[in-house]
Amino acid sequence: MYRYITTAIVIISTLGGFAQQTLSLQQCREMALGQNENIEIARLQHEKAKTDRAAMKTQYFPSLSGSATGAYLFNDIEMEMHIPTAKPNPLTGELEPNIKINPNTGDPVMGPDGNPVFNVYGWLPLEISLKGAYMAGVRLEQPIYTGGKIQAGNRMAKIGIEMTRENLKLEREKTIYNTDQSYWLYVTVQEKVKLAQEYQKLLEELLTTTQDAHESGMSTQNDVLKVKVKLNKAKLELQKAQSGLKLTRMALCRTIGLPFEAEIVTTDSLNNTLKPVNPGNVKEVSFRPEYSLLEKQIELATEKKKLARADFLPSAGLQVGYNYIGGIKYAEQRYNDGNTSIMASLKIPLFHWGEGVQKIKSAQHEVDIKKAKLKKNSRLLELEITQAKLNLNDAITRVEMAEESLTQADENVRVTNDNYELGMKILPELLEAQAQWQEAYSELIDARAECKIKESAYLKATGQLAIQNNNNSSEY
Repeated sequence: MYRYITTAIVIISTLGGFAQQTLSLQQCREMALGQNENIEIARLQHEKAKTDRAAMKTQYFPSLSGSATGAYLFNDIEMEMHIPTAKPNPLTGELEPNIKINPNTGDPVMGPDGNPVFNVYGWLPLEISLKGAYMAGVRLEQPIYTGGKIQAGNRMAKIGIEMTRENLKLEREKTIYNTDQSYWLYVTVQEKVKLAQEYQKLLEELLTTTQDAHESGMSTQNDVLKVKVKLNKAKLELQKAQSGLKLTRMALCRTIGLPFEAEIVTTDSLNNTLKPVNPGNVKEVSFRPEYSLLEKQIELATEKKKLARADFLPSAGLQVGYNYIGGIKYAEQRYNDGNTSIMASLKIPLFHWGEGVQKIKSAQHEVDIKKAKLKKNSRLLELEITQAKLNLNDAITRVEMAEESLTQADENVRVTNDNYELGMKILPELLEAQAQWQEAYSELIDARAECKIKESAYLKATGQLAIQNNNNSSEY
């Protein structure tokens, strides 16, 4: 919730002419997380997976359904029926078929159709009217055994929730990493602008000193021109840095969802130092969402194998229903009646030309493929983690060397400037010392920025970037 409140406050405050916004790295992360489209898609996929799981759980319970059918036949059904008759047995008094007997053999006389011939037949005309006939009923169905299909489907739905959760974590890490890159790049260019301004100021002061010396005859016009050339070059570098500052600010605005015109003041500094990390003993691969997704894919393929096997196992179910029939007119009598039914079903697959065996083998091959991918990618992830650790250590070493170089450049400028004022050094040496100082300072800014980005890359590679952000955020 804090993330969305922060985003709303920033957006509202920009409506009054895009006032300056003071933002920390953590605030920028939260704003980016709150408006990133990929995260929103991943969140919706996670919500969908939870509803799919809830739907699958209902398969355990009985289902109740109702049905209704109506019919209207414009013409009545008319037919005639010849009904065999019966006569009482003179000895027992019970009714027995009135069959014609062959007097010679004493056997029943058989007709052409192979049935006995009766002495007398009754004639019954039938007339059935279906003008407004209907049938309505309810049915309760309960699966008893489905070969494990329902259980496998529920486990697959649960795995789907876990996979979408890991995918959401993955998208969050990507967003945080991209935000870190944009933020530190913007901070870097801000530092470059300050450096360019400071370097320009040094040259302007030197130009004033050189011009005064030229007027007093202590330096030549050539010295003045040399300083002016350096100053013009410094002004051009400052202009480039300011243009880069505008572009990096717009890039950061796009990442965190602010208008391009918004002015941003950063609060985090590049000066924080880091300690080298041990490049050995790689264990963080299990924290990577990519690794978890690969594991879940194996679990999903295993459940799919069970699902394939369930199609060729016996299934049983129970059905209870009630139907009511009405609106039928039969021989001038109306027929209305209801009936309750209970039915049990059992289906046993017997022979499918080996289809089941082949499908199960195919599902097992899919499991083996997922396991092979996990083995392959886990090694690649371990390599990526090791590389990220080494890159971070190299970046830390680069910062240490750049700090030492800047210290030496500071001292060189101080000594050269003192000697120049005493006439012991010529102007080109002073200009060179100042250029070396500017280059050393710029290298230190780049080294510190690279160290910050390599730190984010290391945390991302070890699966700790989103965790660290959650610990720093008041929302989680």
